[in-house]
Amino acid sequence: MFWNGFGLCLIPICNCRFQAVINTSTKLNKMKNNWYKKGLSLAIVAAVALVSCKKNDIDEKGMANVKIVNAANTSTDQGFYLAGNVVVQGGLAFGETSDGYISVNSGNNLELQFRNDGSATGYATTEHDLDKNKYYTIFLAGEGQTARVKVYEDNLSAPTSGKAKIRFVHLSNAAPDNIDIRTSSGTNLVVNLKRDDISNYIEVDPSVMSLQVFATGQSASLGTFDLSAFAAGKIYTVYVTGSTGASIQIRQVVHN
Repeated sequence: MFWNGFGLCLIPICNCRFQAVINTSTKLNKMKNNWYKKGLSLAIVAAVALVSCKKNDIDEKGMANVKIVNAANTSTDQGFYLAGNVVVQGGLAFGETSDGYISVNSGNNLELQFRNDGSATGYATTEHDLDKNKYYTIFLAGEGQTARVKVYEDNLSAPTSGKAKIRFVHLSNAAPDNIDIRTSSGTNLVVNLKRDDISNYIEVDPSVMSLQVFATGQSASLGTFDLSAFAAGKIYTVYVTGSTGASIQIRQVVHN
């Protein structure tokens, strides 16, 4: 502040203008930093998404274990391929299962494909992650346009001593969308099982089991099916298959 020759008090405004420039510059720098951070975050997300979406992202050092099942009753003999590499050469007929578990590379978005014997193209194909050291059962289900590959992780922990451990999967196109599975005496083993879904494991006494399939909540059986004896200490997957009402059936896979 100073006095001019006319007795007026003058206040310089350059400091205020300078301060305004500083404030504006600071705000711009903050905005630039925020945009830079947002841009960097988006770039990282995009990079992660690109990696996670990579087809056949094979873990060269990791191994998973797979059991292959042909559960499609109208199919011809099948071979099975993972990421274009043969796992089952061919000859897998309906109802058959690969011998034991087969060790394959683990990885993300792996192409899993069933092929008709002698064909170089897929009969049914999907992409699925296979985690290192995990066990899976891979089914061929359906027929024609509905042919599909279904993958289920297996739990191979031992059942209680003197018991068998079983679970159920609904793979039938002919059966209702949701089914109940009961013993011949009427005891529900699984209720409201949706097509392509798999149940939790349950434990049962060793025995030859006669099972019936029902539309959920209904009393008219779609059929009665006798299975081979469930043995103590064994682990099973029981699957419902069939492309027509007359071909609905139940089969079992043993895991150990």
